Amino acid sequence: YDPNYEPSRPDPVISSISPASGYLAGVDSVIITGENFVNGIDSMIVNFGGSPGVITAASPTQLVVRPGTIFGEDLPVRVGVRGAINYSNPFLYTLYQPFGLYAGLTNSDAPTSPIAVDGDNNIYTIINNNGLIRYTKVSPDGTVTVDDTGYPGEGTPTNNTMRFTEYSTMLFGPDDNLYMAQQGIRAIFTKTFGDGAREGVWAASSASAFKIRDMVFDNNGYLWAVGDGSNKIHRFDVASKSETQFDFEGLITAVAYYSNDNELYVGGIIDSTQKVWKFSIDGSGNIGAGELYFDYGSKYNGTITSMILASSGELLITTGAEVANVEKPSILRVYPDGRYEELFPGMLKPGAFTITWRDDEFAVVGVKGLEESSINFLNMYDRNRAGIFGF
Repeated sequence: YDPNYEPSRPDPVISSISPASGYLAGVDSVIITGENFVNGIDSMIVNFGGSPGVITAASPTQLVVRPGTIFGEDLPVRVGVRGAINYSNPFLYTLYQPFGLYAGLTNSDAPTSPIAVDGDNNIYTIINNNGLIRYTKVSPDGTVTVDDTGYPGEGTPTNNTMRFTEYSTMLFGPDDNLYMAQQGIRAIFTKTFGDGAREGVWAASSASAFKIRDMVFDNNGYLWAVGDGSNKIHRFDVASKSETQFDFEGLITAVAYYSNDNELYVGGIIDSTQKVWKFSIDGSGNIGAGELYFDYGSKYNGTITSMILASSGELLITTGAEVANVEKPSILRVYPDGRYEELFPGMLKPGAFTITWRDDEFAVVGVKGLEESSINFLNMYDRNRAGIFGF
C-alpha cells in the first residue's frame, strides 16, 4: 500500500445503457454512456453481473459492448479502466435469455418433425418422448396436450394410427387442420389435432416422381410445395386443390413467403450447391424466372432445411441436424442488403433443423443435436415475423 499513490485516471462513471429496457444476453451489442472511459478497448473491462462483456468500440464517453452471457433482472454492470482505483458505479440492467427450452417441454421431448404455429400462438409437432410418439400441442403458457393417435407398431387400429412418425414439413391450415408432407412421396396430408384419427390425403401432385420437402401458405389463397424429383415449384389452390407447376431445376428443401413484397424464397441444391432464390409473385399468383438471392454453399457447410422472414426482410435459415466434426452455424441471418452472419454465435444449440415464429418476438426452433434433440424458444427482441398464412 502506497499512501502517496495518485491514480493516473479518474474512476469511470456509467450514466445510462441503451436500449434502456434491457437486451439479450451474449448477443449483438448495447451502448454504455458515461464519463472517464478511454479510447483503447484493451484498457477497459465491462462486467454484467459476473459475466464479462466484449468491448467492440470505445470513446471517453461511450462504449459499444456485447453483453455477458448471464441473464436476469437488475444485473449490476460495472466498467473498469486501467489506471483508475475503483470500478464504476454499479448500473442495474436486465439481460434476457436469448434461447432455451420451450415452456412446458424438457430435453426428453424430441421433435421428429417440423413445428407449426396457429393464430393463437399454439405450436404443434410430433414428439418422441422416450419411445412414446405423439402429435403434441403446446400453448404459450406451456400447457402440453397430446393427441391419442398411435404410432405404427403400437397396436392401435389403422384408422387411429399415424401414417408416418415424422414428416418433412408441417403447417397449420385455413380449416384449423394440420397440413403435412413426407419427403418420400408427393401427397399432402391433413389432420385435425385432437381427433385421435389417422391423417387424410388432402391432395397429391400430378408429378409422380415429386417428393415434397417443404410447404408454405401465401396470403393469395395458395399453398406452395417444393422438393425433389420434378424440377418444378408446385402451387396448389387452397379452395379447389388444383395444381400449377412452374419450371425450376433443383433439389429444393425449403420455401418461405415474404408477405411485405409478395415474394417466394426457395432454398436447396441449385446448380450443384446450396443456394436461396427469390421470386416475385404477380397479381395472378404466378412466378417468373426468379433471381439468386444468397449463395449459401460458397460460404458455409450444412444444408438449408427451413427458412422464415422477419418483417424487416431479414431471412433466417436453419442448417440441419448437427453433424460430427462439421462446423456450421445453427441458424444464419441474411439481411436485405446482402450482409449475413451467424445468428447469436455461442448462444444457440447446434443442429437447428426447423424454425417457425409466433406473432410476437419469439420464434420456435427444433434442434437435432448429437447429444440432444429439443424444442426451443428464440427471443428475437425487437423483430417480428413477416407473416404466416393459412389460418
